[in-house]
Amino acid sequence: MSYLKLKDYNLKDTIAAIATFPSASALGIIKMSGSGVLSIISRIFKPAKAKNIRRAKTFSLHYGWVIDKPEARSQKSEAIVDEVLVSIMRKPHSYTTEDVVEISCHGGPMSLNKILEIVIEEGARLALPGEFSYRALLSGRIDLLQAESILGIVGAKTQEGLKLASSQLKGKASQSLRSLKQDIKDLFIETEAYINFPEDDVSISYSDIGKRVKDLSKKVAVLLEGAKEARFIREGLKCVICGKTNAGKSTLFNCLLREERVIVSRIHGTTRDVIEETINVRGVPLRIYDTAGILEPKDLVARKALKKTGQIFEEADLIILVLDGSRPLNNDDFFLLEKVKNKNIIIVINKADLKLRLDIKKISQPQAIFVRMSALKTQGLIELEEAVYAKVY
Repeated sequence: MSYLKLKDYNLKDTIAAIATFPSASALGIIKMSGSGVLSIISRIFKPAKAKNIRRAKTFSLHYGWVIDKPEARSQKSEAIVDEVLVSIMRKPHSYTTEDVVEISCHGGPMSLNKILEIVIEEGARLALPGEFSYRALLSGRIDLLQAESILGIVGAKTQEGLKLASSQLKGKASQSLRSLKQDIKDLFIETEAYINFPEDDVSISYSDIGKRVKDLSKKVAVLLEGAKEARFIREGLKCVICGKTNAGKSTLFNCLLREERVIVSRIHGTTRDVIEETINVRGVPLRIYDTAGILEPKDLVARKALKKTGQIFEEADLIILVLDGSRPLNNDDFFLLEKVKNKNIIIVINKADLKLRLDIKKISQPQAIFVRMSALKTQGLIELEEAVYAKVY
């Protein structure tokens, strides 16, 4: 894999790229940015109404056709490539703060690729990954957090994730950080003045410094906690379903997904690998992992499955421990209960449709939320989702 370096981004170039997903669709967009965009569009675009497109006003929209050069196709007349709308955005009032032109055409791959090919032949080059945002960042149009938020909007899995990314794009997170930075800077300057010029009347004392440091620490803690919640919303909560064999882990996994994603069997050790899926629980993307219930590996495959389960287990933000309520607790259950000690945990007493033979009083997990349910009959699913939400917030 090759990594792009700053020297690869020549800011003097006019860049172009397909801005929409290249598939058969009604609409596709080719985006250009740089000093040469108006010159390029004037050579390849034929407006429906005669006009000088290079003198078009900013934020204007123009209907017409993209034409291929006659000499390129050995034809005497203009060769129409596609019917398009051309958007003009003049500097500095554009995303990159450069002159920007967007060509809206039909979304077929042939049309998109052909127009992009013509644009490149006329002097633009293919934009490098993230180069439009990079130019916006360098020009001060956006900061680094806002640049990251664009990816967050594109990759949002839930409404909460989209809302968070949109808020970050508006600059709310950046504003909070700038305010905190200024407060720290002010305190640093005043403290230095107090130390270096004790004979002067500096309006600060040790007690003031201590109080302001504590206040700043609280603000930092709030920001860090907010960043943690934001990560949950953006990336999803890593949730591991664990339990001994035949406790109902895979059934619970299918229950949460509301589909039969994994094979369920009474045969011990049916699940041999970690299976991952993402679901939406009240606006929070939950990345759930169904793990192998093997506690004592008997072969190489089982050892690898147990090793992988252990890795996922250590990285988990939330553990759902499934216990078989129709059977008394045994050594395997107590082993797992000890392993999840001091972790963020929900204990599911499964098989509520059968007679309860498990003694809950023997479970010493004060930090856990208990949910009794029947994964097979989807009883108690709402209560489990409420418990998950409570563990996040």
